[in-house]
Amino acid sequence: MSVPSTGPRPSNRHRRRQSPVVGVILVIVGMVVLFGAGYGLSRIIQGSSGGGESASSSSATGGETSTAPEPEPCVTVTVTPGAGLPSAAQVTTNVYNATDRAGLAAGTAEQLQVRGFVIGKIDNDPLSKTITGVAEIRHGPSGESAARLMAFYLPGAELVDDGRKDATIDTVLGAAFTEVAAQSEVDAALAAPSPSPSGPGCKTPAPAATTQESASPSAS
Repeated sequence: MSVPSTGPRPSNRHRRRQSPVVGVILVIVGMVVLFGAGYGLSRIIQGSSGGGESASSSSATGGETSTAPEPEPCVTVTVTPGAGLPSAAQVTTNVYNATDRAGLAAGTAEQLQVRGFVIGKIDNDPLSKTITGVAEIRHGPSGESAARLMAFYLPGAELVDDGRKDATIDTVLGAAFTEVAAQSEVDAALAAPSPSPSGPGCKTPAPAATTQESASPSAS
């Protein structure tokens, strides 16, 4: 004789309902694990490639960072134009006439002598050049400072280095010349302070080349 069961038996349908839930949970857990593993692997790969690029860049530049050189300084200083120039008594000048105005060289030589210059030859321009400007002051390397001094007495005159060996200069009068500047004007110009660029960073403009046309000799 069989004994009846005391409680209800679980049906097969109830057991089948629990299986999909467990499967879904397992799938989700697996996806989370795979995602975490993939993310970590990608970070490792990126870090490795970034370090390689950094190393390549460092080795290409020798491990040093190149910098642009600093510009050299250029300082503006105040100078006196007459500083370093000789006195008129230390300058010997020949006076030449490059115009057709008779007696121009002789009269100008007399004015320069009154200013203290030592006068050499007085004549027509030995180069027979036509000078349309005030004057041409010819000099050599050792007579450059003397020529610069003479330029204060003949404002607008042009300095020309002819390569002579001594310190004498030639004052060659041109068509635009009128008279020697007054001594008071020369003294004021020599003492007037002026700005001048100084230093390795300063650029000095190249001197302009000049040419003169030759002409027939003129009266001194």
